Amino acid sequence: MAFRDILVPVISIDSDQAALETAASLAAQFEARATAMVLAVHVSSEYAERAQPLSAVLEDLLAGARSAAAQEHERLAAWLGAQQQEFDLRQLTIESAVDQNRIAAHARMADLIVATRAGTHARARQALIEDVLFRSGRPLLLTPEASRVRRFDTIVIGWNASQEAVRAIAGAMPLLQAATKVVVTTVDATPSPGGHVERPGRELADHLKRHGVVADVRNVDGLGRSHAKALEDDAIAIGADLMVLGAYGHSRAREFVFGGVTRELLGHGRLPLLLSH
Repeated sequence: MAFRDILVPVISIDSDQAALETAASLAAQFEARATAMVLAVHVSSEYAERAQPLSAVLEDLLAGARSAAAQEHERLAAWLGAQQQEFDLRQLTIESAVDQNRIAAHARMADLIVATRAGTHARARQALIEDVLFRSGRPLLLTPEASRVRRFDTIVIGWNASQEAVRAIAGAMPLLQAATKVVVTTVDATPSPGGHVERPGRELADHLKRHGVVADVRNVDGLGRSHAKALEDDAIAIGADLMVLGAYGHSRAREFVFGGVTRELLGHGRLPLLLSH
């Protein structure tokens, strides 16, 4: 099992370079095809970073090939052309990508989607993340904007015995099999018939071993911390390069109101995340 198609949605080269570099490294590692899907955000777009006066919108429209979106595309194409790893290039407007579900349609034809968790274009990025997680059926690897991790040698699985976590592990299997160290981490886990069963984390480690993945198990005491913080603190302490976990075990509305592991790590996480729903 290996990745053969890797898709990278890109809004700007400044914010998304980390995702492109990660995708290039993974494509080389797994001999996969890498595709950069450029999501053009025009000055007039409802997804634009800032609302612009009508005069600025008209000026950008009249600029044609020198519009802000066109110049961003040129910068991206120039960066890709200077890389060793070859990328296919696709271009969509952010409206057609989101409103017509085209992000999900492209993502379904990839084995892995790599994106940046950046502060720019927050609305567009939220729509992108939700489309991949809830509509594509594919795993999403989110890397912090400043991340320089290119190979995931130490991987932590945040295990809560949920179906979302199972899907994330299946999506991450090529990375787990290639890793030097894999750790299954639970937080405040207790046995239950429909959850962790008798040995929290151990059953998963046994299952992974049959797939050629030797994993350690860590049962972490939350000590009053949120599960997200306890999980991430422990992962950083053991030098993890990547965390694998299920996304949105509760409804998005409930996570928004009450918080949750996914919401907390998407907002403030320090490590690359591989998520699946």
